[in-house]
This record gives sequence, C-alpha cells and structure tokens, in this order.
Amino acid sequence: MNGSSDALTRSYIDKFAIRYRYIGGCEATTECELFGRKLKTPIMAGGMAHYEKLRAGGADEFAEGVRDAGTVMWTGYRSDEAMASLIGVGAPAVRIIKPFANPDYVLSAIRHDEEHGAAAFAMDIDHVFDKKGHVGEFFGYPYAPQTVESLRTYARAAKIPFIVKGVLSAEDACRCAEAGVAGILLSHHQNLFPWSVPPLAVLPEIRAAVGNSLLVLVDCGIETGYDAFKALALGADGVCVARPLQPIFKDGGAEAVRQKLETMTDELRSCLSRTGSTDIGHIPADALKEL
Repeated sequence: MNGSSDALTRSYIDKFAIRYRYIGGCEATTECELFGRKLKTPIMAGGMAHYEKLRAGGADEFAEGVRDAGTVMWTGYRSDEAMASLIGVGAPAVRIIKPFANPDYVLSAIRHDEEHGAAAFAMDIDHVFDKKGHVGEFFGYPYAPQTVESLRTYARAAKIPFIVKGVLSAEDACRCAEAGVAGILLSHHQNLFPWSVPPLAVLPEIRAAVGNSLLVLVDCGIETGYDAFKALALGADGVCVARPLQPIFKDGGAEAVRQKLETMTDELRSCLSRTGSTDIGHIPADALKEL
C-alpha cells in the first residue's frame, strides 16, 4: 500500500459483508431529506474541480445530471459568478471553500451562496497545511488553522447549513458540534496525505461521540451503492462520490452522470430491501458482518 490512504480505505470497506434477510421484508425507499431538501437518494455528487478540463459543458452540464438524479452537487472552490451559474441549473448545490485566514472572504462567499439559493456551504479544514506541514495559501490568499471560535462565527452567520469537511477524529467532530455547525463530512481528501484513517473506521465512534447533534456524512472510496449502504449502516446520514463520476462525465456528459448515480441508488435500494430496512433511517444494527 505504501501508505496510500485510498488503498487503506478500499481495504477497510471491503472488510464488511452484508447480512441479507428476507422474511417479513418490504420494498425499501432511498428517499431522504438533507439540508432541508427532499432527495431521491442520499448518494451525492462529491466535490470536484476542473470540470471544464473533462468536458466543454463544465460544471453546469455536470449539474444537469445531478439534478436529474434528484440529489446534491458538491463542488470545489469556484468564483461567485461560476457558483451562481451552477446554482441556476437547479441541482441543490454546496460550495466547498478553503480555510482562509481572512474571515471576510468566507463570510462574503456564504452571503453570496445564500442569496442565490445554495443548499449549504462547506469548508475544507484539511487543506490548511501543505505536504511539508507549513500553512498554505490559495493564489496568494493565506490559510489559517480553524478554531471552535472561527467555525462558530461562520455557523452563526450562515442562514444555510454550514458543513465542515475533513473531519477524521471524534475530537474534531466534538469541536464541530461545540461550534454549532450543521454537519461534518468525514474525508481524507482522496489521499491528500498518506496513512489517513479510513472514514468508515472512525465513523461509528464519531457518531457515538456527537449523537444526532449534527449531520455525519462520508466521502472517499464510495464507488457503488453497496459501499454507500455500508457507510449508512455504520452511522452515516449520507455519502459523497466523486472520482467514479469523472470518466463517466468526460465520455457521456450529464446523461451519463445521471445514469451512474441512479445505478448506485438502485444498488443501495437492493441492499435496503434485502436487509429488512424500510429506508436509510431504519437499517438493522447487525446488517454488516466484519470478516
């Protein structure tokens, strides 16, 4: 593995088998509510960048596929103008901003996205340090480690849910709960740094630590509806998928994105129905067996 966080994550997900049961079961639904929006599925399109390098239609075309799949589109940092255009496509959208040192940059972006109808707003706290451990920057705009106080400022200022991405410990999760954020996204940012703990490995302890005080979402390694089911069974409220959508979008555009998300949703529904689950909020506690 050579410390690959992606390989560690894949290996951990594959440790779990699904305990199917059929007697007394029913056809399950994948419908749910996140960020105050009714969705067809808890499988969301995760944050990406450089959509235009994949296909000429860019982020707006990608958003068409997400909209038609009935779910949420997260996106990496985009300009206000680009974000307004994306939101206008009609998919519930969430912009992920960098952990800037100047709070005015963050507050301005929050106000912009609120006014244009975004579903939520997020911050990548794991981007603060570069690979040498120094505080980084974004085109000359310096980052800063976030604190409970800074996160509380953004959570209180936002009229839409404020989400913290990059949480991988119960300690950080509890600090986010203390700050009053709406939710956290467990993520190692797709192998940004080696030897990161797999999100699913810390998911149960994080859920136990914060209870239902905030949304707990999962990113990284979710490639199928079966992976999504495992995350939900371990305590997640929703999941994000990004890398598997990149080649799909490049080759087939919005329609291919829709089809992939709907295929994953069908796989998830199959798991729910076959485990005696009526919906994502009623999955048996013993639905998974660690091998």
